[in-house]
Order: sequence, then structure tokens, then C-alpha cells
Amino acid sequence: MKTTVRILGVFIILLILFASAASIWRAERDKTELRESQAAIAEAQQSLALLKEEAKNMTGESKVQIESQIAEAESDIKKLPAESTFTIVQVLFGSSMLLSIVFGVFLFRPNLKSSKTLLVASILLLLATYFISPDIDGGKYSGFSRRTLALITGIPLIVVALFAFWIAKKKNAESLRSGR
Repeated sequence: MKTTVRILGVFIILLILFASAASIWRAERDKTELRESQAAIAEAQQSLALLKEEAKNMTGESKVQIESQIAEAESDIKKLPAESTFTIVQVLFGSSMLLSIVFGVFLFRPNLKSSKTLLVASILLLLATYFISPDIDGGKYSGFSRRTLALITGIPLIVVALFAFWIAKKKNAESLRSGR
């Protein structure tokens, strides 16, 4: 049973490494696109300021429509994440890659105390990555949102952590039975 869990664990680690690398690349691409669109965002904010001034002079239903469109555009601009958010997400996905390699070692060299601690760390890492990732839907060519990518990376990481913990617990029980 241990051998099967180890083999399955290695395949899951490869999945984690691939998903984390893809997520890091995606965050870098999004950060670059955000940096390139800063001029357009500044121009849109200036246009909104001009529209606000024009809306003050309007009356009736057209004023209400313009004000609602301005409010919607301003809320969309405020929803844009900062570049630092993407950098933090990249660091968290890099940490997922590192943890998966560590769990790969623990699959073959069990350590109960470290496995337990890193299991908790992997759960916290999943939660942090999920909630820090910008909640922007996937684009035309990429179907996954950033939060979905966090789940695709984090859940297998927790599974591998559980495998490493289970193997360490089993080895600890065997050593207690044999008296070592």
C-alpha cells in the first residue's frame, strides 16, 4: 500500500509542479498586461472626471443614466488588482512548488513531526493563495479564473501532504511495534 501511495504521490507532485508553474506564468502575464494598460486606465479616469462635470449640468433621465454608468465604470476601475497582488500570488505558488518537493522527500523519508507541521502549512497556503488571488474570470483563451488555479494547485498539495503524513504515521506505528 505504501508503494502505491508513493507512486500516486509522485504523479500528484508532478501535477502540482506543472499547475504552479502555469499559475506563476499566468500571474506574470497578467501583471505585464496591467502595467501596459496603466495609461489607458489613467485616460479612462480623466474621461470619467469630465463626464462627471458634464453630468452636473444635465437634468432628467439622461443625468441618472450617465451617473449610473460613471459609478459602474469607477467601481470596475477600483476592482483592478495592484501589481503587488500578482507578485504575492507568484510567491505563494512558488511556495507550493517548494512544499510539493519537500513532501516528495517525505514520501520516501518519513518524518511525522515535520509532515504534520507542513500539512497545516499547506492548508494555510491554499487558503492564503485562494483569498489573495484576484477574483477575475478567465479570459477568452484561458478558461480558469485565478482562484480556480489556486484550488487546482492547493488541493493536490494537501493530498500529497496527507500521503506523507500517513506514511510517516504508519512508519512510526511500525517502529513502536518493533520496539525501536
